[in-house]
Amino acid sequence: MKKGIVLFIGLALFSVANPQACSANSPRFEALENRIYQSFVTGDIPLWERTVAEMERYYRQQPSSAVLYGLLLARYGLIAFSLDEDTRKARFHLDKAEEELEVLFRDQQYLSKAYALQGAFLGFRISLRPLAAIRLGPRSYRAIDNAIEADSLNPAAWMERGNSLFYTPSTFGGSKQGAVEAYQRAIQLFEQDMQPRFRWLYLNTLVGLAKGYQYLDRNSFTIATYRKSLTFEPEFKWVRDELLPEALRRN
Repeated sequence: MKKGIVLFIGLALFSVANPQACSANSPRFEALENRIYQSFVTGDIPLWERTVAEMERYYRQQPSSAVLYGLLLARYGLIAFSLDEDTRKARFHLDKAEEELEVLFRDQQYLSKAYALQGAFLGFRISLRPLAAIRLGPRSYRAIDNAIEADSLNPAAWMERGNSLFYTPSTFGGSKQGAVEAYQRAIQLFEQDMQPRFRWLYLNTLVGLAKGYQYLDRNSFTIATYRKSLTFEPEFKWVRDELLPEALRRN
């Protein structure tokens, strides 16, 4: 598993604005979200891709904001992985995700979540075209600020603030210490209400926090954080087989 980590235009507005129109709590969709979690834990990206395709089909059949948000989270993770492995695939899914996100923005109940994803997607655009950072960087920061302003208890918003601060050069406002603090806040909020669809995001945030500690030369905290992730998920392959052994060698 690499670092960090990812429409159907013309849907009736009622269906999008009413999260209860079709529930994302159906056994079928929950099974798909569980499969995304297992894909992340095991590093099985082909399974992740197939699951995203199944989520697309489910959303066409059962359009709702809740289902759309689950699809967007799954696509978000797939894009993040593809940035390192296959930029063509990353562009394909990012184009789709940005169209889908326009629909999610119509539902005020999902405003904070939509802004957090918008901030992430703009960051992905910068990764694909670094020269766009001057133009897109401030937009990404504003989107993340808007996400926290809309709901300061949204862990995904704090996770994105951590990602932004971690990957932005210090000359442009990045801060490893600030990233650590944002990741800590995200983890606290995830743990207060551990929704099943957030489990892989929680693990990914723990990895972000551990990497932040590493950059601050706090290796004992890095090791403790990786071990915490394995306490939550002993089969977390990325940490178990790569990141924790590397941290122990540095200790």
